[in-house]
Amino acid sequence: MVWLAKVKIDRFGRILIPKEIRKRAGIKGEMELEIEIKDDRILIIPKNETLEKRVDEVISYLKSNAPKPFVSEGGAEEKWYSAEFSMRKIGLRE
Repeated sequence: MVWLAKVKIDRFGRILIPKEIRKRAGIKGEMELEIEIKDDRILIIPKNETLEKRVDEVISYLKSNAPKPFVSEGGAEEKWYSAEFSMRKIGLRE
């Protein structure tokens, strides 16, 4: 379902998002929004802080608990097969 509302920009460049649209989009007071321009449209996207927090927690967990070849910055080259060898092994190159 598409919701359409006509709003005006005030003299300071602000718009008021109607209550019904805020409710349906899950937008609450003091919430951060991302504004994106796509072709000739302006998209307003509620920032999902809960999801971002969970992603940060997973990254932190993996940095401290994942096997070192997956998180180490260097020195892991000798532990991996070359791309060429791997492609031959799975039959994508001869």
